Amino acid sequence: MKKKFLKLSLITLIVGVVFCALAFFCFHFVTDQGITLIYHKEAGKPFVTELIGDFAILNLATSFVSLLVALIFFKEN
Repeated sequence: MKKKFLKLSLITLIVGVVFCALAFFCFHFVTDQGITLIYHKEAGKPFVTELIGDFAILNLATSFVSLLVALIFFKEN
């Protein structure tokens, strides 16, 4: 069971980091006209970026909690 929680922790960590990078991209490179390669200091689509960022943070929190569960509640075999 410990291996399953560690695997869950790793998978959600990877998904969280990928979605953090996607949120950064959406914040700085997505505008009302679409995707551009010009860096913008303000968000063109702040609501979409907020939702992607929230999903990323939830995945990172899940990763941390599942790592803690694996380390605290399950002994080494």
